[in-house]
Amino acid sequence: MDISTKIDLKHAESKVVFCILDCSLDKNYSFWKLDSKSDAEKFISRLKHIEKMTWKQFAGLDRKKGLTSEFSNSESFKMINEQDSSLQQVGGEYYYFHFRIEEDGLFRVFGYQESQFFHITHIDPKGKVHH
Repeated sequence: MDISTKIDLKHAESKVVFCILDCSLDKNYSFWKLDSKSDAEKFISRLKHIEKMTWKQFAGLDRKKGLTSEFSNSESFKMINEQDSSLQQVGGEYYYFHFRIEEDGLFRVFGYQESQFFHITHIDPKGKVHH
């Protein structure tokens, strides 16, 4: 059975804060692989917008605007898990997601929740990862 990840309810009322420490610069899916200054500006603008929300609000958005949970045996789950440096791995609970920068799928951002932080592990500027 596939078990979907979920938000950590202990932090549901906390503001979302983004962190890129786990987004390796030598990977093909990093900030440096965005195609243009315009894409980078859209990326930063969307992150700033989301950081005004709580985790509960972010998780409550329509899937096209909000979080999509990753299933435990999916390729995306495995990809995020390889970059996950958090202690949650030991506890056995995973909070792995992706979201779109624009509804039309300009590009997707993959990562995980640890406390109130959304750790970005991969940025998919072409929207092609595991599609």
